[in-house]
Amino acid sequence: MKPLKLLSAAAIVLAITSVSTAIQAGSEGSLHSVFERYEHDDPIPAKPGSGVRQSDLPIADVVVLNGKIYTVNPEQPWAEAVAIKDARIIHVGSNSEVGDLVGSHTEIYNVENGFVMPGIIDPHIHPGLLMAKRAFCALPGTFYEPTEEQILDELKQCIDQYPADRKWFIAQGYTTPAMSEKTLTKEYLDKLIPDRPAWIEDETGHNAWFNSKALELVGIDKSFKDTPDEFFSRTSDGDLAGIAYEGAMNPFLDLVNATFDTELQKIGFMRLLDEASSKGITAFGDGYTFEEDLQAWQELHQEGKLNAHAVLYLKGNLGTAELTPVEELLRWRKEYDLPGPPAVKLGMGGAVESYSEALIDGYLDDTKSAQPIIPADAFVDYIQQLDDAGFQLMVHAIGDGAVRATLDGYEKVIKKRGNNDLRHHIDHCTLIHPDDFVRFVELDISCSIWPPLNAPIAYNTEAVLPVLKPETRKRAYDNRNRQDAGMRQHNHTDAPAAVLWPWWGMEASATRGFPGKPELGKLNKDQALTVEELIKIYTINSAWAMNLDKVTGSIEVGKSADMILLNHNLLEVPLTDIHKTEVQGTIFKGKVVYNPL
Repeated sequence: MKPLKLLSAAAIVLAITSVSTAIQAGSEGSLHSVFERYEHDDPIPAKPGSGVRQSDLPIADVVVLNGKIYTVNPEQPWAEAVAIKDARIIHVGSNSEVGDLVGSHTEIYNVENGFVMPGIIDPHIHPGLLMAKRAFCALPGTFYEPTEEQILDELKQCIDQYPADRKWFIAQGYTTPAMSEKTLTKEYLDKLIPDRPAWIEDETGHNAWFNSKALELVGIDKSFKDTPDEFFSRTSDGDLAGIAYEGAMNPFLDLVNATFDTELQKIGFMRLLDEASSKGITAFGDGYTFEEDLQAWQELHQEGKLNAHAVLYLKGNLGTAELTPVEELLRWRKEYDLPGPPAVKLGMGGAVESYSEALIDGYLDDTKSAQPIIPADAFVDYIQQLDDAGFQLMVHAIGDGAVRATLDGYEKVIKKRGNNDLRHHIDHCTLIHPDDFVRFVELDISCSIWPPLNAPIAYNTEAVLPVLKPETRKRAYDNRNRQDAGMRQHNHTDAPAAVLWPWWGMEASATRGFPGKPELGKLNKDQALTVEELIKIYTINSAWAMNLDKVTGSIEVGKSADMILLNHNLLEVPLTDIHKTEVQGTIFKGKVVYNPL
């Protein structure tokens, strides 16, 4: 499959042209043969008055032809043609069926037997939380398997090139397991960056490295009282060593976020969203939207620059039990023109490797423990207010204790409402206790499979799994068990906290290996999912989780015309080639928003 080109080019996959008499009856032959002539750049003779339209459907703005179109619609799994009008699909069927829908201004996309599927839906990425921090320095994370030396080399290059007029040095993306304790100190960072405060977040966004100037500005010292929800790395004499975890990051973030102007935020957001279009993503959720982000999102929305459906999950809390008042969240929605339905993000835990996620069976080190961040009564009261106000909820919960606490709260709210039509869901779900599977099904709650972490990456093998008890490790990312129990599962990449590469995660979930590195073995290989299941998880299930399944997620009449053309058929290639998938074109609302040429 070749990249998209105009019809007049020598090699054509996706053609756009204006035709005066595209489909004619009589000796000129079938629709398919007409398009063979288009492919060879032969002129199409006009035959005025040759026939009367038989269809009551309007003339299409766009027609996609000659495809192997996998619709993710169980009533019509495959098609070869799609007709689009006013950004929505008006017909799905065969080439011969769309002939009567082509007019003199219809754009014709000939995909030459290429594999087409719905656009990827990614309900949980982090343009707001992380991208402005990466504007001038993005460090290599887990998926690049960097050494400490490589990370420091990249950091030093950033320091040399960093804009002199920026008051803070801000960076993001390094992977903590590659770094040594002796390096991750404020004294080490002072030597590299002595002239201004420095703040460097690791790839997960759950901890950050700071220098002495940054510490002075926030006014925190060794007397700070650590809790499981907010704490620092410490020296042998109890001083603050140089890493802030979870809620302890917030005083720094108040100052860091204040340095981001709207234009910088827009640049950072669009950098991630442009990459998303190139990866075939046609809908996304911003997994933490702060008040400081709202102006940038409003401007991008009003300027028509968002080439994907968007849901902005407003910050309900961040690392602590302090909750944004519902009245404040409603004010944000009223004062700003934001895309998507109203939604809120909450965190009930931090990260397993920092012992800040609640586990039902505890950690391997029995001196370590954590409780859900928000106490049970306060959680139920708050999410009931949000539900009453019409907000959808996404909750961050990685450990099975945090998942259960979230499920307990959801159960009360959903039973009061009578259904889960707001699509409250849980993201991350590294661990779900098997006793809770049935409640997910009965309450119709979806949980994400976090696809990239189904591989034996260093973050898993060196940071997460070693702190778990052996019997608990066996339950990590048990996607097959969840699928067989009837649970609804959806996808999220967490990018840029993890790599924005849907096909990498899809292969990892299908093989349980590290794509391209079979020598690393497999992680709980009996928990693999099929490609058909994964395509559904990456499309319609994820649209469901965002409450957009009536709008997108499958190629059906009435839905937004969101689809992608790939270089190969995902259902035919070897599983170990899925990560080699390339997007040859992304169509959003009937328009090409990504073309590799």
